[in-house]
Amino acid sequence: MVELNDIHQEILRILEEHHSTYARPVRSEDIGLALNVSPSYVREKASVLQNLGLIRARRGRGGGYYLSPLSEIMHP
Repeated sequence: MVELNDIHQEILRILEEHHSTYARPVRSEDIGLALNVSPSYVREKASVLQNLGLIRARRGRGGGYYLSPLSEIMHP
């Protein structure tokens, strides 16, 4: 089992605070600014959360990350 570290928890927190959804995803650039890290680092760490099914990504223009329905159950 993968243990979530502080950066994973912070990404989840930001997505929750922004009420992220498919229609309103949060860009890796915005998450990076909030955490003072690069967008590529956010994408690297977000891939772990995606593999666990906690978040999803919407690609393309207007894309970003949002909480999956599973994560809403696990992190009420």
